[in-house]
Amino acid sequence: MILLTASLTGATYAQVEDVPASETVQISSREVPCYLASLENYYDLPLYFINDVEDLPYIDLKDLADLMVSVMGEPDYGLWLETDGYMAQFTRETNYSMLFDFQDGTISFDDFDAFVHSADDTSLLDIVATDARDDKDNPLLLEKINKGSFDRYGKEITLSLTDYDIHLYWSEEEDIYLVPLQTMGDFLVSARWHYNVLFNGEGVYVATAELLGSPNTELTPLGKSYYSAEKKDMSKELAWFNYCELCLVLDHLYGLKEIHDITSFDRVFEETGYKTPLSSTDPNIADGALNDFIYYYLDDLHSGFQSASFRTEEMVTSGGYGLSGLRDSETGDIFNKARAAADHQIQTYEEVGNTAYITFDQFRLHNGPVTDYYDGSVDVPTDPADASLDTIALIIYAHEQICREDSPIENVVLDLSLNGGGTLDAGVYITSWFLGDAALSIRSSLTGAISTGTYRADTNLDGLFDEWDTLSDKHLFCLIGPYSFSCGNLVPAMLKDSHKVTILGKTSGGGSCSVLPLSTANGAMFRISSPYRMSNLKNGSYYDTDTGIDPDCIIVKPENFYDREALTDYINNLF
Repeated sequence: MILLTASLTGATYAQVEDVPASETVQISSREVPCYLASLENYYDLPLYFINDVEDLPYIDLKDLADLMVSVMGEPDYGLWLETDGYMAQFTRETNYSMLFDFQDGTISFDDFDAFVHSADDTSLLDIVATDARDDKDNPLLLEKINKGSFDRYGKEITLSLTDYDIHLYWSEEEDIYLVPLQTMGDFLVSARWHYNVLFNGEGVYVATAELLGSPNTELTPLGKSYYSAEKKDMSKELAWFNYCELCLVLDHLYGLKEIHDITSFDRVFEETGYKTPLSSTDPNIADGALNDFIYYYLDDLHSGFQSASFRTEEMVTSGGYGLSGLRDSETGDIFNKARAAADHQIQTYEEVGNTAYITFDQFRLHNGPVTDYYDGSVDVPTDPADASLDTIALIIYAHEQICREDSPIENVVLDLSLNGGGTLDAGVYITSWFLGDAALSIRSSLTGAISTGTYRADTNLDGLFDEWDTLSDKHLFCLIGPYSFSCGNLVPAMLKDSHKVTILGKTSGGGSCSVLPLSTANGAMFRISSPYRMSNLKNGSYYDTDTGIDPDCIIVKPENFYDREALTDYINNLF
């Protein structure tokens, strides 16, 4: 047991119970297993607890450095710690830093984006994951090119934890520098790697919701271990921290905060009546309140509640969705019925006269290696709604058909009218197929940084990235509707920016931000629109795509989207 004096100054939130500005605290520690994405991959991690509050863990900066090296799993990644009294600093191998002020309760980044991103990323805000190479270090499938690619770095970011009643503890004598495990998980692990850092009283789990499985359907072995912990109420200290950390995270990492006219999530929670239930010690109430707030008040379709805490038995929730969610569901029903009522079954690839149609409802990649595409081992289902449909495999097949000898195809239509989004890499691949160079522009709402990465795709699988991988000699179209969301909105935006593709249909559904999975200190998992906002680049300026993309040619009736004969005649008469 360690006794030390900790500074608790600067709190602005009204806490459950008053805390003196300075007090002597007791700190205990114990080691728990830290599971890195599986039960087999673990090590013993020391955690620290303040004044016998056993459900609110802290981590020493030395141990945090070890955890980050384990999570990153990159041979060149390095994180060095320097301390000087109440100041401590992490420095990356790239020389970007993270400064802790244990007296003022602040954490500062000289460049948050550069600090959390991998040194191997091809751009500052790179969120394209595909970077496969052959045995000669040549790129496979996607290649980042210099033409049109650039970065502009953002402003310095300071997290004032004491403004959120979140505290740091240090003792120069004991050489310990303690920070909340949840805060570090949110800003260092989730914000970059999309892994949650969860504590269930028995162990730490670095995992996604998918790696745990669903408590309502089927749990993985890792999930069974996580959810097997004792179900009980939170301590009042954890309940309050749970609320304060949620405010801190959303204030800084929710990408649509400005668009939603939110200056402070604490204020929004107060105004909407959610502050009290969100700070409840009852996990059934706290998780239910978060679920309802996300669906009713954020209502942005990217944000959603994924899984309740291991403590929760039955959430207290009203259920349902906000107006945007309801409209999206109704729109999907209308267009699904229209497609089902077509005069033939719409397939992923079909030819009507001189026009090829490529239709799929989700941007998706298979879980195997990139070389599977080159081996031809990824099948292409014919149903656009098939959950196993691999988008890149479909495009490889379509390219082969369209470019075959004596092909009659003059027009190519990419049908995204029922596409709700998915994996960005697949969207970049398709855009390059249409355009040759696919320029992905991103702006960070947190730092103000902007970045454009330009990519080329190898669609004929010859290992080269050249004009033979594109459809530059075809008339190109993209069919969109109000259900086209996320990547189903981004790809039309990039295509329209090129002025090489004619957009057909109705205004798309928007969804400009990438998705950021997060967790609460209580152990619930949810997702939000991240700070990384996909943008149109025009005249050197970045414009958000959240309101959707307008078509060049309007199609009024949903049934006309899927009348392939009539649509083919319409397209041929445009010239």
